[in-house]
Amino acid sequence: PTSEPIGRPTSRDTSICEPSLVVMVAIRSAQRPSLLRTGIVLSGAAWTALCASRAFTNVQGTVSRTGLVQRRAAEVWMSDVSPKGKKVMKVYRELVDMKGEEDAPAVQRVMGELDTEQKAMLKALIQAKSGMQDRPITNTNPEVGDTLKRLYEKYKMVLDDDTKATAWRLRLEMNMLQDVQVMIEQDQMKMADAEAAKDNTDEAAAEKAWGFFKAKFPQAVINEAYMGTPTRENDVKYRFRRFKESLEISDEIALEIVAQDATPMVVDPSFIRRTWKAMVGCIGKEEALNDIVRKHPGAIIVQAHNVEAKIQQIKMGASVIGAFADLGKMFR
Repeated sequence: PTSEPIGRPTSRDTSICEPSLVVMVAIRSAQRPSLLRTGIVLSGAAWTALCASRAFTNVQGTVSRTGLVQRRAAEVWMSDVSPKGKKVMKVYRELVDMKGEEDAPAVQRVMGELDTEQKAMLKALIQAKSGMQDRPITNTNPEVGDTLKRLYEKYKMVLDDDTKATAWRLRLEMNMLQDVQVMIEQDQMKMADAEAAKDNTDEAAAEKAWGFFKAKFPQAVINEAYMGTPTRENDVKYRFRRFKESLEISDEIALEIVAQDATPMVVDPSFIRRTWKAMVGCIGKEEALNDIVRKHPGAIIVQAHNVEAKIQQIKMGASVIGAFADLGKMFR
């Protein structure tokens, strides 16, 4: 991502930027001359928090990926998309793995590898790990140390603003964003079930859409998921209805599109809406519908932030695919 790394504090945060961030104090007791005690000052309670997080990690374990340190559910997350962030996470892992008093020189060494900005990032991560996630959410920006649940709460605050939602998603590393997406889809499943319990006037059209989907994705119907995305009957019908709403099209046109390619039915409806709005913003509704989506329904799943730069390529690709589709119809 080209945006600023998540939660990066400013250089004005002087409370944790002094060279004395790490201080070794060797105290030899007359009774136990071999004892080396290490006092490490990390902005107040931060070192205590690190010790607590170390103990927790030893029990729970971690999952490390390129560009990401991932902890599930209520555990702490940090995006690693920048070189500075990667260095912070490297130091954090080394500190967590240290065994105790005998590691004092190593602590001083690894902490010396960080600049003041990175030390600020490390402090934020350690504080979050110590249980600061209950603090009120005062802004929607992803911050160092945010848990998955906290990130999702922030995302819901910008979800109705497509421009803000697109920008918000761009700030997260892909694996982290995928886990936020899981929570989105879990909520959508609940909404789909609630909608299915109603007396929907378009049920006949939704049932036809479900039939087209079953023909296109038979294995996803059996598994009730496609690449992790829920694909129960209620889920597909829910997405069909949101598809119609977003594009502002009739049942007939929506069914025509799904019959040609049901791929949009395995995609988050909010994602579809953002991409559609981006297309309309570039070339207008009629052209976006008739020259792109009706010719190549799969084009609607391109990332919204890529639409403006690639709109001509998208149109050209839709024209080619649409031409082959029309040719195929001639021989049926």
